Amino acid sequence: MTQEFEELSLKAKLALAFISVGLYAFLNFLSARSEAIDTLLSTANSGMHLSALIFGALVMVPYVVSTGRRVLRAVTMCIASAAIYYAAVRFVADGPLGYNMITSFVLSGSATALLTGLTVVVLGPRPFPARLVPLMLAAGAAGGAVFEYKSSIDETMLLAHAAWQLLVCLALHFSFRETPK
Repeated sequence: MTQEFEELSLKAKLALAFISVGLYAFLNFLSARSEAIDTLLSTANSGMHLSALIFGALVMVPYVVSTGRRVLRAVTMCIASAAIYYAAVRFVADGPLGYNMITSFVLSGSATALLTGLTVVVLGPRPFPARLVPLMLAAGAAGGAVFEYKSSIDETMLLAHAAWQLLVCLALHFSFRETPK
């Protein structure tokens, strides 16, 4: 398996995840500074969360194998990322456990991470590695737990987004990495 992305180092993959988090922070910064931009981003985020599209493009799409219909699979992966994020937010906000319970964040984070990994498998397409499920569930649960952290220092939930995205990036890397023989 010598695909383009697999040749990238873990540092490069983490750099892409950091860029995704940085763009999330930048969008929040712009939104707080401009009512027009806030309205635009709120409208865009109501159906297709822009930050999730960015995460899909920077963290998930590089796993798309260089074969036919790569662009279509990449666009579909970004849309799937936005749909997964939307479902996660709806589960936490409207789900049976309530917004203020760490359990809802942990369940949502782990389910979202697992769906992210499965999306990479299906749309990549990638072989299904046995370690994908436990790694994605653990990364998502840990990242989801950080969303419970709410304080005046992290009103935009930047730390939570950073933790979840970086942990999922690591889980993807170690799930799809070839093990030494």
